[in-house]
This record gives sequence, structure tokens and C-alpha cells, in this order.
Amino acid sequence: MTDQETLQELMDKADVRQYDCYQCGKCSGGCPMADAMDLKPRGVMRCAQVGSLNRILNSNTIWLCTGCYACVDRCPHDVNVPALIEEARYEAARRGIWRRDSEVLNKVFVANLKMFGRNHEMVLAGLYNVLALKPAQDAQSVPHMMSKKLIGIRPHSIKENGELAKLIERAESWDKLASAPQEVKK
Repeated sequence: MTDQETLQELMDKADVRQYDCYQCGKCSGGCPMADAMDLKPRGVMRCAQVGSLNRILNSNTIWLCTGCYACVDRCPHDVNVPALIEEARYEAARRGIWRRDSEVLNKVFVANLKMFGRNHEMVLAGLYNVLALKPAQDAQSVPHMMSKKLIGIRPHSIKENGELAKLIERAESWDKLASAPQEVKK
């Protein structure tokens, strides 16, 4: 399958028509993550319009989009950029295009849920920063966040965090089964 065909398939799955976007920029203007993205939502749509699948798949945007749908809310044509970005994430993962930072964050986040049953920001940020080789990344903001009680030192668990851990492990085993090569019966 060519990149053009793959891009069309991703857009079909996302129910996005690239020419519904007329590049007004309202999506990018409302995106809370736009400052950190190399391709803003408008840029993702422009790449879709010109057939630049590799530019989309290799962008940091597909890993930074939070799926908040602010872009869709602002779009005069309701172009669902987050749905296209989600499909692009899957395609990037299928092709082995994976940002180390994203992989580290995903593993730390899931481990955090298994341990506490909820996200504990101090543990998440601390482990992520150490494992992503950015140990001092958030050091400046910690005193302010602690003084405003936005984060705490002690993690708090939910009552049934063991049950959540089992649920996550079951989902991970299903994911492994789904990605395992299937035997073809004749």
C-alpha cells in the first residue's frame, strides 16, 4: 500500500475529509498544546491535503495531542483533527515510529495506576523525568506547586487498586495476543 493510500485509509477511519479544512487557523489558535507542537492542527490538515503522511507520522504532534477537541469546537466545518491524529499514532506505532519520551511516559503512567489505582503527579513526573533523562526538568515548578497544594509528596491509593492492577494486566495480555502472529488454518 502506498503512503497516499495509507493516508486516505487513515482519513476514512477518522471520518475526516482533508478538503473540508480551508486553513483558517482557528484550530491551532485554540489548541492548548500548540506551543509545544512542531505541526499544529492546521499543519496536520495541510500535510493531509498535500499527501505528506511521513511528515505527520514523524511529528511530535501525534504524541502531544491530548484529544481535548478544542480544535473541533472552533472549526467552522467540524474537522475532527484529533481522530486523524489518533489514527496516525496507530500507524506510527505499526511502523515502529515511536518517541522514546512517549514510551517512557506511557510505561510510568501505567505503573503509577497499577501501584496506586490513580495518577500521583509527583511519582509520575519524578519517574518520568529520571527515566527520560531529564532529571531537573520540573525542578523550578515543584516549590510553587507544593506551596499551592497542587501536588503532594505522599501518594494516596484508591481502596481497590489491586483490582485496577489486575484489569490493566488483563488488558495488556489482550494487547499481546492481538499483536501476536496468528496461525493460518488451511
